[in-house]
Amino acid sequence: MNVLIIKQTSLGDVLHATGHLRAIRRQYPNCHLTLLTADTSATIYRNNPNVDEMIEFQRYRIKENWWREPLWTLAHVRDILRKVRARRYDLAIDLQGRWKSVMFLYGARAERRYVKGRWPLLRGFRDRNLHALKEMDRVLEAAGVDAGDTHMEFFTSDAARAAAERRLRAGGWRGASYLVISPFTRWQSKNWSLDRYGALVRSLDGTTQVVITGAEADRRRVDAFVEDGGFNDVVNLCGLLELDEFGAVVESAQAVVSGDSFAMHLAVACDTPVVALFGPTAESRVGPRTGRAAVLRADVDCRVCYQRDCPRRCIDAITVSDVLGALASLGVSVTRHVDA
Repeated sequence: MNVLIIKQTSLGDVLHATGHLRAIRRQYPNCHLTLLTADTSATIYRNNPNVDEMIEFQRYRIKENWWREPLWTLAHVRDILRKVRARRYDLAIDLQGRWKSVMFLYGARAERRYVKGRWPLLRGFRDRNLHALKEMDRVLEAAGVDAGDTHMEFFTSDAARAAAERRLRAGGWRGASYLVISPFTRWQSKNWSLDRYGALVRSLDGTTQVVITGAEADRRRVDAFVEDGGFNDVVNLCGLLELDEFGAVVESAQAVVSGDSFAMHLAVACDTPVVALFGPTAESRVGPRTGRAAVLRADVDCRVCYQRDCPRRCIDAITVSDVLGALASLGVSVTRHVDA
């Protein structure tokens, strides 16, 4: 049996589908499972035993440069479609449900097609009131697949673990327990302020180091944050980690503190305790679904506006005491004192 799964948007969304691929493998253990995903997300599945073949779509290059490179864009889409059509599928499921993914579902040579959403000539399911994971469960069920337990998972290689340890030690890690802080998201409105993070760092006991993760573009801000705060013991790994190395750092952490970001989802997939800070987005749709997570939302009249640059900054009403209390509720004791 040949199965095609399409999931190709942001890292967190692609990670969401790991449990659903496991459910398909559980129902069809001998199938050949092909995953069409973005090239930027492919590392999530490099070591995943449930994937037999990957087709990598350069989604972000097209998104940013299609008007500069129209001929290359058309050639790349044609090449991906050719790869999709090279195999005949018994079942094809688009767990994304956007036109950039659905066009490949339409183009696939598939006996049965299902999609997350409502599209002409395709069977699917859509309910924006459900959590994203539950919504994908229902798509699988529509396709006759027993979703069962679809918790996320991330497979880290020994090589990635060794590389991550080298990065940590080069950054000043002493070999003790550490707390991962991932302060940046793609939306300014989802970022808890660096002043709050600074107060959190000053509130930790001397046995816990802080490791800060983020993109290369965040490194200068974190360097300034470390220098201005006098945080000589903080390890800045912004821009230094490959995706699988990031997984290795998270899986060995005492806990993770993050906004609504890939770091939050990765912590859940690695079964690492996580304190998730929410502002403009809805935890009921994308929040962590695990007993090892604490979700914090400020006790203010937040409208869950989904604005990238919301001027109200509701997330900053979350206090350092709130975060420390959430860590304690997860059995993570890192407190020395609270100064903000």
